[in-house]
Amino acid sequence: MRRLLNGIWNSITTLKNVLGNLLFLAITIIALIALFSRTDQILIPETAALVIDPTGAIVEQRRAIDPIAEFMGGDEEESETLLRDLTEAIKTASTDQRIKILVLQLDGMRDVSMSQLQTLGAALNDFSASGKEIYAFADSYSQDQYYLAAHADHLYLNDQSLQVFGGVFLTGLGVYPTYFKAAIDKLKIQVHVFKVGTYKGAVEPFLRNDMSVAAQEANLGWIQVLWDEYLDQIARLRGIDKTKLNQYIDHYPELLANTGSDAGMLAVEQGLVDQLMSRQQWRDELQDLVGSDERDFQQIDFRNYLLAAEIPIPTLNPGTDKIAVIIAKGTIYDGEQPAGSIGSDSVSALIKQAREDDRVKALVMRIDSPGGSATAAEQIRYELELTQQAGKPVVASMATYAASGGYWISATANQILASPTTITGSIGTFLLFPTFNQSLAEIGVYSDGIGTNVLSGALNPLQSLNPALQQILDLAINNTYRQFISLVARGRDMTPAAVDRVAQGRVWAGTTALDLGLIDAIGGLEDAIDSAATLAGLNEFETLYLEKQLSPKERLLSELLKGGTDVAARVIDTKSLTLVTQFRSEFDDLLRMSQEPGIYLQCLVCRPQ
Repeated sequence: MRRLLNGIWNSITTLKNVLGNLLFLAITIIALIALFSRTDQILIPETAALVIDPTGAIVEQRRAIDPIAEFMGGDEEESETLLRDLTEAIKTASTDQRIKILVLQLDGMRDVSMSQLQTLGAALNDFSASGKEIYAFADSYSQDQYYLAAHADHLYLNDQSLQVFGGVFLTGLGVYPTYFKAAIDKLKIQVHVFKVGTYKGAVEPFLRNDMSVAAQEANLGWIQVLWDEYLDQIARLRGIDKTKLNQYIDHYPELLANTGSDAGMLAVEQGLVDQLMSRQQWRDELQDLVGSDERDFQQIDFRNYLLAAEIPIPTLNPGTDKIAVIIAKGTIYDGEQPAGSIGSDSVSALIKQAREDDRVKALVMRIDSPGGSATAAEQIRYELELTQQAGKPVVASMATYAASGGYWISATANQILASPTTITGSIGTFLLFPTFNQSLAEIGVYSDGIGTNVLSGALNPLQSLNPALQQILDLAINNTYRQFISLVARGRDMTPAAVDRVAQGRVWAGTTALDLGLIDAIGGLEDAIDSAATLAGLNEFETLYLEKQLSPKERLLSELLKGGTDVAARVIDTKSLTLVTQFRSEFDDLLRMSQEPGIYLQCLVCRPQ
């Protein structure tokens, strides 16, 4: 009987392996057909409009996806659009004689930061400077969408739109974290919080049901800088006074009522858009400009354009000096992590690769992170310092945010550059240690016993917090803060006292961080690369992007399947999904920090809404 069962099991295992291999082979064949045939099928019309239609979140680096899960429909994450793809398409189109105009279709764009908007806005300005015009049309514009749409030479709204938040719906900026204190109290969970920094608001969700006065003060400071940057740009592009824009928001209900609830007409009256028109009028206008095909005006979207425009694939000359660029995006965790998160071992391996490559003369760390594990951040920073000691300059380039642990990584770089709206600072530390003795007592479950020493059982979350452990944790968190201050003081050539005055967990916008000496200059990634070249004494160089390599199987399946989330982003209610994703992200971060007690350098309020 045993032999029979073993035979059946072996047969099942063999069948499973055969079916798995057949599935992979089928996907491979489909992928190869798609990859080799689609370039032939994609042709850029001799006269065409380039359509910029990003979907989902705009990102510096795509998250890693599980290709099989994606294929089986199990990946529910939002779609992503690579920022570099958008800027590359716009830049290439500006000198492509076949591309006559650029069209903005922004309804699928969900999540984008202020610094990314500024990068895209600069690319659109360069396109306009080439002498070509930009057109935009929509049923309505959200605040982020309108920032880009305002760059259009011809900005229209659909006169037949019946959207609830129609026209141009601006809200200003705010920070609204989710608070869990009442729920924790109901569950009788005791979350013991240790923190250093008056403004270290990352722990407030465990301690309060609302934002403290100190956190309100700090947060208003940096979001006001971001909002002023937004208003300045819109005012310049549309010729509208900033005061009028704020009044438009603050008195929107009355203004809307005065136009008979016609949000589109209100946008025209306020000078936010040029005119209202129907979809057919929109098509007719573009067809007059670039011609028509069997369905619509002659066009190509930016994804297909990048495939068909025959943009030269960068070929690196082995004999040319290199500036290495490593993108560190996401929350900082210990160990190996996939793209979209920062793993201490993953990123350290890339830094070591750059350090040991004789062709690489300098390194740029592109950081887009609100922080995370203190140990992981220090491991990455230490690898960067070893690179500097090896004679290779390191420049930190801050993207959307480089706060807390993200700033720790940057602290001792040769130079730090950020955008005006980069969210940085948050120099503070915290630690969470939950205990569940009171929760379990509610249902009659207790933990008790005896140990040999004072600290015996101290790490048992079913016991009340051991006083000796409490003292240890308090000492540890203060020691980490002192190290943080010391690193910043050494890296920024400041005294520890001067650093402490601008630290205390407080968050700063890029322009303020420059005034405080926390960064060296305002600039984007290209500026950081140029800075690294100058520090290395290079006149000629090539840029080498270092990334964790996918296996051939992962790369092939991802190429085939990554477009599925773009489709999903167009049919799902993006506003609802954004709220769900935001809540889940905040809760996951807090849950992970409570499940894995450690010292954290993280800013949980560094993304305005």
